[in-house]
Amino acid sequence: MKKLLCFILTLLLIFSIAGCSKKQTSETDMSLDDMIGVIQLSQQELPELTHITPEDVDFTTWLSDYYLMQSEQVADGVICYADGVEASEIAVLVMADEKDCKEAEEDLKEYIQNRAGIFEGYAPQQAAMVKAGIVVVNGRYIALLICPEPQTAEKAFLDCFGENAEKPEPSAGMENSYDAEAVLQAYRSGDSSSLSEANRSILDAAKDVIASEISDDMSDYEKELAIHDFITGWSRFDYSVFGRSAADGFTDGSDTPYGVLIDQSAMCHGYSSTFQLFMDMLDIECMTVFGIPGSNGVEHSWNMVKLDGEWYCVDCAWDDPIGGSPCHTYFNVTSDYLRRGSIHRWDETSVPEATGTAYAYGSH
Repeated sequence: MKKLLCFILTLLLIFSIAGCSKKQTSETDMSLDDMIGVIQLSQQELPELTHITPEDVDFTTWLSDYYLMQSEQVADGVICYADGVEASEIAVLVMADEKDCKEAEEDLKEYIQNRAGIFEGYAPQQAAMVKAGIVVVNGRYIALLICPEPQTAEKAFLDCFGENAEKPEPSAGMENSYDAEAVLQAYRSGDSSSLSEANRSILDAAKDVIASEISDDMSDYEKELAIHDFITGWSRFDYSVFGRSAADGFTDGSDTPYGVLIDQSAMCHGYSSTFQLFMDMLDIECMTVFGIPGSNGVEHSWNMVKLDGEWYCVDCAWDDPIGGSPCHTYFNVTSDYLRRGSIHRWDETSVPEATGTAYAYGSH
């Protein structure tokens, strides 16, 4: 009887061990966008992330310059990162061959170490979050998880595989995040039915501004000046953003046109994205420049416009100084002018040199 009991217990133990060591499946019917959505929804406090995919020109550069990977080893992927002094970054890559995953895993772990060093000294909380970041491999899929709750993100990533994988329901935050392309297309087509409530509010407010401030007989310079003066006169700079805390007054839309147009309070990214949106709506060639973080760890942004074949720099945020009146100190200035100050530092190989002077403020 004792032998029979021992035999039964042994079988139960074997089955238990087999069940516990069941291999995680590496197959999934979910798209990469859905997987990213699942991971994002697993996080309680995640800043707005910029998404890039193989269709974006920056994707290959990101792989080679930052992750130190050979781009041909990656069959597909989505990379999501935060701007400014925010280290959050979530990426899901699909390797062309599973045998390359080990090398890719080591590359991403090295990236985590290097990335942590960037935040050391001036952003200790962000540095700590990067150091806690993890890399998870499952079959040909590999995830980089630098976020507030990496273990929760890991579980969310692995839950995307197998028969019970569930696609995410979009949250209110995801639905209402600023989509510049969608707003611009809705403006050009006249159909705003597919916009979220927040993006429709941005579009409606922008249309009102154009109707009141812009006329058909204006030159591009006059339209540009009118938009600049509206932005700096209408909104106020949100300095509470440096606290990175909603309790200090920072709002979710402060880095988008929602902050400028609806809340009338925004940080520099809110000013530059608003100016960019208006220039796109008015068909004036424009780009946004993201600077290199200064000694305070803050990444500034501003714009460049092209008038009659020459580039000019425009910084609406710095023309709307705290405690002072809006001015034109940084309206249509040269790159060399910006270099003389202490705030504007940028990768000068990534943008054209602004040398135009014909449309400097006061010249017309």
